[in-house]
Amino acid sequence: MAALVAVAVGLVVPTEEAGAADGVFIDETFSVQTMPANFGFRTGAEVSNGVLNVTKGMGNYTTSVKPFDADVAQAKTLDLSFDWRTAVASSGHKTGIELRDGQGNLVFALAGTGTQLRYGVTGPVSASTSAPDSLNPVWTKIAFDRAKWHTVNLHLDFTLQRVQYLIATRETSATVMASGTASITGKNLAKLVACNYYGTGVQSIDHFRLTEPANPVNGRLKNKRVYAFGDSIVQGHTYARSFVNLAAERELMSLTKYARNGATIGPGGVSGGQIVTQVRGATALAPDQVVFNGGTNDAEQIYNKQYRVGTMAPGFDPATFDNSTYAGSLETMLSTMRTKWPTTRIVYVAVHKLGSRDWNTQLAIRSVTLQICGKWGVKVVDVFNGTSLDTRIDSHRVAYTFNTLVNGYPGTNGTGTHPNLAAITTFYLPALSTALTQP
Repeated sequence: MAALVAVAVGLVVPTEEAGAADGVFIDETFSVQTMPANFGFRTGAEVSNGVLNVTKGMGNYTTSVKPFDADVAQAKTLDLSFDWRTAVASSGHKTGIELRDGQGNLVFALAGTGTQLRYGVTGPVSASTSAPDSLNPVWTKIAFDRAKWHTVNLHLDFTLQRVQYLIATRETSATVMASGTASITGKNLAKLVACNYYGTGVQSIDHFRLTEPANPVNGRLKNKRVYAFGDSIVQGHTYARSFVNLAAERELMSLTKYARNGATIGPGGVSGGQIVTQVRGATALAPDQVVFNGGTNDAEQIYNKQYRVGTMAPGFDPATFDNSTYAGSLETMLSTMRTKWPTTRIVYVAVHKLGSRDWNTQLAIRSVTLQICGKWGVKVVDVFNGTSLDTRIDSHRVAYTFNTLVNGYPGTNGTGTHPNLAAITTFYLPALSTALTQP
């Protein structure tokens, strides 16, 4: 069996891990004047009070363009994050920014009126010399508080011509305004366009970070068939799009998700049943890869002495697996997968450090799980040890986990168990994408 491989993670948005592994093109806080001045905008822009202001004093239907360097325009995959706020006060006025390629095709657009946040991923080709109504992107419109800063995170894939976007308020208990994955016509990232569509209203930009992922997928997972098993972290809890869904959307994979809230690897008999039951009930058609997690609900059951962690069996004979324990049940599940789909690659996701579970129980489960994954040649996506996400830290629990939906999206201030979209984008997606593409 292949040896265990743990995954190191390059993150999508700014954290202490980002930068060392990712290729950083721009990391600008606007604390001092930029070079070139005013971030490369020739008109209507100034760096002032720690932010970049654009569309300042510009007339109706006018634009100002910041070109990106050639190395940015040549990149096939990019991650971009920035903070944005508008001073537009009237519902009849509108200013925004557009990301476009070298031929004027739209990559992504963001705008605001006095009452609406707008974003777009499709629209007419524009040379960006002006911004009349006829060249506006096709807008999705959302009611918003214009006084608030908003944070935008984009994953741009020019091989597949896809954008994955997340727009949220910039605050401790952030509210997600929009999240999705869409096809785009843009073929590279060539320019940032500040647009004064109509009226007056300065826009402010801060914390502009543009990176190239350390392990870009570049279309290698397109049309790959993936089955996902596990508990609520794979299921999504009360939200349909877990981290596995977002990975499949991003890479155009074919996903079938069998996970259930409350599921265990061991014989817990809790609400979701055992994960091996999900495997047995899955179609016989072999996927290219299987992704699974487990142990989250087992940690509660084991802590409450419903069953033991157990130990790894000496061989591969199912008759030797102690199914009254977590370890024996895990080996039975992996044996079932190997028998059902002999050539399928199996990937285990070790979830983040959980503030909602007993720490020593987590460590005991992790230790035997990694041993068994090594024995069975299972790839490990190590969010637990390969990222800084630790919901024993209260600020992480508040910012990165959810219990209920707000605006139809995962909220914040959860128990520490279920990763919200910020946690998925920052920690889970880069790790899973890396693992799925490695040999």
